[in-house]
Amino acid sequence: MTIEPDGDYSAMTDVFYAPHQPTYVWQGFTGVKPEYRGRGMGRWIKAAMLLYLRGRYEGLRWVVTDNAHSNSWMLAINEELGFSRYKAGSTYQISKEVLDKYLANV
Repeated sequence: MTIEPDGDYSAMTDVFYAPHQPTYVWQGFTGVKPEYRGRGMGRWIKAAMLLYLRGRYEGLRWVVTDNAHSNSWMLAINEELGFSRYKAGSTYQISKEVLDKYLANV
């Protein structure tokens, strides 16, 4: 997490490591508050975390992350850092109202 001189949080990233899978780390959320975007902080914080992981886990071979196809900024960062598409999936959203209407007719 990054903290600005005035104490405000500006960016963060998180990872998940499971000792029973010592060759994998899953990098989850990476985000920068809107008012701090455009300074390269997303790229910096994600790269800093990757360097930290490399030094901390000797057996680490893979860092897995995911990315919404609509998030072109994070896609560019991930590609720049060397991530490549391994598999693709889809997530769908439905409102409660539409779901209720559908289920009432099933």
